[in-house]
Formats: sequence, structure tokens, C-alpha cells
Amino acid sequence: MIKLRTCATAFIFNSDKVLMMKRDEKRAFAPGIWAAIGGHLEQEELNLPKVACLREIEEETGLREEHLSNLELKYIVFRRHDLEMRIQYIYFGHTDKTNVIECNEGELYWVDVCGDLFQKKMTFTTRTTLEHYFKNKKNKKDNKIILGSVTTKNNVPIMNWQHIDDWRGESLLG
Repeated sequence: MIKLRTCATAFIFNSDKVLMMKRDEKRAFAPGIWAAIGGHLEQEELNLPKVACLREIEEETGLREEHLSNLELKYIVFRRHDLEMRIQYIYFGHTDKTNVIECNEGELYWVDVCGDLFQKKMTFTTRTTLEHYFKNKKNKKDNKIILGSVTTKNNVPIMNWQHIDDWRGESLLG
């Protein structure tokens, strides 16, 4: 039976740095991997991924909603892992604060986006989302949400990107 796993994560920027978590080596899921801030949606959050994202940000960093600006949904990524369909809502935002709390899931670092960000060990979806974001950053003011779906060719993952548009011509962000 196929199960569904839904997550919400955020890349939070301060100037030319992005807040990343190096996950603890003892974690069952993605040990030692560099990741965005976030986690699973709770049952009552299934229709409110931004609420889940804000909760995860506060739990993992101590940053509250009032410390953040322009936290917007930019990507939704779908992929399959064995008998599990994974849906990840990915937000991008900014903060003026650099002090964060200690996190029991890993260590938090402000990573220079022009430095060694892409030398870090990341999941395929994290890396390709960040690469797409920076490659298309100039177009990010259009408020479009981008759908990513992972397929494979010869057992190599491939990310397929497309904009999600309202077929009726109405604005998605109202």
C-alpha cells in the first residue's frame, strides 16, 4: 500500500547566507546530510503547510514568524521512495536575525551562498531545488509556484520542473 509523507521546509536567508542544518549522524532519516529547516506536517496541519513550516522553523531555530520576512511558497516537490509518496512544500524567506537556538536534530550554520554551499552533502531534491532557485532567481518576483517531480533514467534521478498555473486564469496568490 502506498503511504503519503508530507513535509514543509524553508530556506531562510540573511544577506548572502542561507541557514542550513547539518543533520546529526545518529538520525534515522538522512544522517549527516545538509538540509533546509523543516519537517513533517502534523495531522491538523495537512491543509496548512505554511503553519507547519513556521512551527518547524521556531522549533529548530527559535526564529518566530515576526523575525521572518517574505516567507513564500516557491516549490512543491513530489517523489516516490519505495511505497511512500513524498510531497515537500518548500518556502524561501529572509531574516535580519542571525542568533539561533541549539537544535537536537543537528547543527545550524549560516552558509555563504557564494562559498561552499554546493560542496555540502545534500539530498538530490535539496540540491536541485537550490540550483534551480539560484539559476532562476531573477524570475522569482513573478509569484509562480514551481512543481518538481522526480523521475529516473537508467537509475539516475532527474528533476522535472514546471510552473503551476490556475487554468482559469486567476491569480494563485489572490
